[in-house]
Amino acid sequence: MKKLWRRLGALLIAAVMVLSVTVREAGTVYAAGTLPTQVTNCENSSFNGLLTLGFGDDTAATNYVKAINKVTVNDTEFTKGTISKYWSNTGTIWNIDNVMGSYGYYQALQICNEKITFPAKIVISADGYDDMTVSVKYEKSKYSAEIVQNDNKPSTGSDYKVVLKASANGTVNVDKVTAKEGEKVTVTATPADGYVLDTVSVKDSKNAEITVTGNTFAMPASDVTVRAVFKANAPAEDSTVSIDSIKMETDFFSQNWYFTFPENVDYVSKITGVSVNGTAWNAISYNPSSGGSYRADTSNSRLTFAAKDFSSSSTVPVLKSGDVITITADGYKDLTFKILIDTNGKMTATADDGQGDNMQLYVKLEGNFECAIVGQKDYDGVSSATGAASSNNNSNVTVYGALVEKGKEPADSDWKELNNDSDINIVGSKSKVNIVPDTSKGTSKDADSGMEGVYLTISSALTLNGTPKDAGDYLISVSVTDDQGRTAESNALPFTIYTGNEKLADRLVLDNLTQTQDGKYMWNIMEPWAIRDFGSNTGEKESVRVPKNVKAWYGSNESGTYGYLGYDIAWKDVQSGNIPQILYIPNGCNLTFVNMKILSSVHIIVEDGGTLNLMDSTVQGIIDVQSGGTFSMNYDNFNKTFVTGASVCGQVRMADGSILENAAIYSHANYLANGDLTDRSTSDPVVTTTGNVTVKGNVFIQGDSAGTEIGQTALQVKDGTLTLEDGATLAAFGGDGNTLIYSQGGTAIKLDNGKITGSGKLIAIGGDVLFGDGGNAVEGNGTISTTEAFLQGSTAYGEKAPGKATDGTIKILSPKQSVKDGEQLDTGSDDPLADLYWKTGIDPMPPLDKYITEEVPIVTYTVTYTDGVDDEVIFEDQVTTDLSDGDATPAFNGTPARDGYTFKGWNPAVAETVSGDITYTAQWEKKDTSDPKDPTKPSFEKPSNNGNSGSGNTTGNASADNKNTKSSNAKKTPKTGDESHMMLWIVLMLAAVAMSGVVVYKRKRS
Repeated sequence: MKKLWRRLGALLIAAVMVLSVTVREAGTVYAAGTLPTQVTNCENSSFNGLLTLGFGDDTAATNYVKAINKVTVNDTEFTKGTISKYWSNTGTIWNIDNVMGSYGYYQALQICNEKITFPAKIVISADGYDDMTVSVKYEKSKYSAEIVQNDNKPSTGSDYKVVLKASANGTVNVDKVTAKEGEKVTVTATPADGYVLDTVSVKDSKNAEITVTGNTFAMPASDVTVRAVFKANAPAEDSTVSIDSIKMETDFFSQNWYFTFPENVDYVSKITGVSVNGTAWNAISYNPSSGGSYRADTSNSRLTFAAKDFSSSSTVPVLKSGDVITITADGYKDLTFKILIDTNGKMTATADDGQGDNMQLYVKLEGNFECAIVGQKDYDGVSSATGAASSNNNSNVTVYGALVEKGKEPADSDWKELNNDSDINIVGSKSKVNIVPDTSKGTSKDADSGMEGVYLTISSALTLNGTPKDAGDYLISVSVTDDQGRTAESNALPFTIYTGNEKLADRLVLDNLTQTQDGKYMWNIMEPWAIRDFGSNTGEKESVRVPKNVKAWYGSNESGTYGYLGYDIAWKDVQSGNIPQILYIPNGCNLTFVNMKILSSVHIIVEDGGTLNLMDSTVQGIIDVQSGGTFSMNYDNFNKTFVTGASVCGQVRMADGSILENAAIYSHANYLANGDLTDRSTSDPVVTTTGNVTVKGNVFIQGDSAGTEIGQTALQVKDGTLTLEDGATLAAFGGDGNTLIYSQGGTAIKLDNGKITGSGKLIAIGGDVLFGDGGNAVEGNGTISTTEAFLQGSTAYGEKAPGKATDGTIKILSPKQSVKDGEQLDTGSDDPLADLYWKTGIDPMPPLDKYITEEVPIVTYTVTYTDGVDDEVIFEDQVTTDLSDGDATPAFNGTPARDGYTFKGWNPAVAETVSGDITYTAQWEKKDTSDPKDPTKPSFEKPSNNGNSGSGNTTGNASADNKNTKSSNAKKTPKTGDESHMMLWIVLMLAAVAMSGVVVYKRKRS
């Protein structure tokens, strides 16, 4: 029963609550959301065609903006649609988007401005809010917005009447005859002819005056009466043309300015005179082609001015930004206004503030002029027809301009290149380049650079013409004038002219170099750009050691423009070592040459701990890499990628203990001119190694095309071992025979008592040919025992011999291989190996994915020489491994000798070639030491082991499975005494230890 009463009580309470809510909702209308009180941001962009209105970045403003559902502009309803921040928007669309504020992004209303005329009335509707009206004005080149209607009063839901009282000399109407409290009512008063509206009054039911703002009032909580009073017209006054109503635009070709006056349709026909900046211009009956005249085109109701000057004799400029125009017309007051032209070429009219143009022009130069040498030809070559630079381009200077409001400094975003695409139109005939001596650096004020600057407005580049004359320092700047008459002068950039007699030792000092953030230095750029003489900083003649903190040496900052070091000498002098200049790369110096040509008079020596890298540079002489030195080439260490551009036209010599690391090495020894000397034709290897040299990373080597008979060899390994570190790749390509049609392809690798080994991959491909013999992959004598080996002889055509994979005595022990000779094909056939060749200068790396190997069984044999004596060491075993079937049997190193014995040979007899594992055992014969003249001495010789009396014990026959070797413990030293007592003591000690253990154990048990 109690549960029942509880249920009934709960039901009753619920019913009361529902009833109370129902009554409350029926009797009360809640106030709408609170409207914003101000427009915090008003921007009108000509870039994307958007008018942006912001109302703050607080939560209330954000909620309001999100609730906007309707926008009406000048009584035209706009449609919500997609807008773009970055492209021009058109049509009558609006949307909500994020904009940047002082403290981050906030939401704002954005409206397409294409169809908007200013001042504009914008009515905004939002869910849960009263309508709000915003007025947007454009005055003095600025847009502003304010809220002109903002009602937050709750609606009472009651309608009140609007009663109109008849008025004399006119009529009065309202837009609604009933309205709720707070609702806006618009009054329209129309005077009769000869009369004008005097006042409009609105009174409530208690005869109290209701405020009328403009032609609207807010409905009070009562009926109202509306009355209008009209009065007779005052005597007619001259009409006024509003400056804001003037519309200005150009024709399709931007040759004429058209001024129209839509609010005063008869104005053009009443014009009697036009003056610009106080000077009267002439009225003509046709469209003007220069400044100083205008046309009042009554048939089109427009005033026409020239936008471009097409007259060769004109003395008056066309209209420009900041000009003040005064127009006189019958029945109108004089109209005076200032014109402003923005960077988009759009003209607007504004009141004359006496300040002229409101924009200021700035210009600056960025970049550098590379130094010149007295008498240098073709510094920059510029064609008057195209303005394009010639093959020499030593100027790297760009002209930038900025146009900003007066009194403001340009921001980074304001600067644009002053070229044909610029919004700032520079007048070339009124701009010039200034070159003056820099007297602050000791250059005479009368010095003549011999150069002239060239700045063509179709390009933003500033270049130099002429022949450098007087050595010294100069300053170069530019003065420009735009089509609106604005002028500006740039900053000055330095330009140095050298004599050409400077010495490297004097120039290569840290004071002349640029220090980088890591504390290292770079020569950017080598000055002068050509240095012939070295001088010395080492105490040796014509010898310079690079400071160890120098990491980069630039000949220029542009590929194809080079600095030059040294001079050309005959190739035979280079080969003979008669090289007059030395450049040392010392310990701790990791140097990269960029855009340099190092001529054949320079011998580069990379010392222990030094590293040399070549990028976009050419070395025409010898590079010696000493023990502990490292050589790289065409490798970008920063981005860890290979590049193209650098070449070796001499030779790289790697000494014992040196390192080849990440190097793409290709040669132009036969076809890159040695200056004016044409004595070079070589097939000598591009890279040679002597002793033990290490390869790290990826190393690629390409020989040059045949200069006379045979393509250049890529690599030679002599009297030593070239070791590939784990994962390293070494690829060598013989020089081709394609330049001269009957040339022979070059060899990729020559082994001269050399060995290539390590846990890497070796690739060797003979040089391809047209009609000559194909190139070999590997030739000479030596061993290849890398993890992988890809050896390919090249293709030949007709009766010519194809290249071989190996030629000579080459042993291949790599577990994964592809070893193939080239094919002999019919002339005109496609080369099946075409995809294997490295296209140097085009591809930074050869096609490594093309070189596929397969596992192959490797059978090797061991030859051992042993003394055959068990109880003493006559000589250590001599063991030779990694021998192949048919290899010559290695000889015993030395002459076997044993005291008291005569060496009788080997058992079995030594074979000429290897056919399997084998051990050769020395055979001994005991010498007869008895002497008949002397008494016989007692013999102390012990019987030999196992009854062998010294003739030696063979370890087996010569079969291929015999792999016996003597272990070290088989060699016993002669006994020096009886060891039986020692063994007795050892037994007694072990017994004592055992007894002690038993006693301890019993004690623990007890």
